[in-house]
Amino acid sequence: MKKEIMKLIREAEKKNKVKIIWAIESGSRAWGFASEDSDYDIRCMHIGKLDDYLGLYPHPQQINLTTDVLDLESWDIKKFAELTLKSNPQIAEWLRSPIAYIDSPIKKQFKKYFDEGCSLEFLRQHYIRMAKQNYYKYLGIGISHSCKKYLYTLRGLACAIYIEKEKRLPPLPYKEVIACLPDYVRGFFERCVIQKNTTEKAEILVDERISHFIEKSLNQNFDKVDTRFKKTEELNIYLIKTIKHISH
Repeated sequence: MKKEIMKLIREAEKKNKVKIIWAIESGSRAWGFASEDSDYDIRCMHIGKLDDYLGLYPHPQQINLTTDVLDLESWDIKKFAELTLKSNPQIAEWLRSPIAYIDSPIKKQFKKYFDEGCSLEFLRQHYIRMAKQNYYKYLGIGISHSCKKYLYTLRGLACAIYIEKEKRLPPLPYKEVIACLPDYVRGFFERCVIQKNTTEKAEILVDERISHFIEKSLNQNFDKVDTRFKKTEELNIYLIKTIKHISH
């Protein structure tokens, strides 16, 4: 599959006249609980020519290409930096992906700035809000529900708990992050993974203890968050230097 992925990446570069600096896998494949019929979610950073940043006709800030099973999304390095300043949750995950199709020291440097400068509390609250959205939208009435939605809900709560306990961003592989959950919740999580392995549409019977754990975890009030990025000037200097170096 990597051959097809690299072909799509080169197509995106040629079509949009940019250079893709790094590319990773995101979502369930990066988390470790993809199904046999899961798509490949390829996420990238790209950069244009120097004139593209100075003139009236900028290159695309976001690129999207899809096939039957491949979904490629790429963000321009400047857009990526601007969203980094907002402690963007997608960036937090992309920079941590254990699956790289194209790697680069630039990704490692962005990860360093993100880790040192982001608002952990903002990200903790984001994971809880996403868990809440999945739970109340998809896991309501009925005797069985989607394994995928249970996994998304419980992973979100695990990430939030991990941040609260460890005071750092959670790893992506699910086995590492669910270690902070109670034993019975981890067991339920693993059963969902096994059920989902063959198809995205897999369901599992409702477990009252799991429902109670989720609802108790979601029942909290949030304080106002300070989202100021702590490494703004350092990131700005690095961004300028990188664009000048690669885009000349």
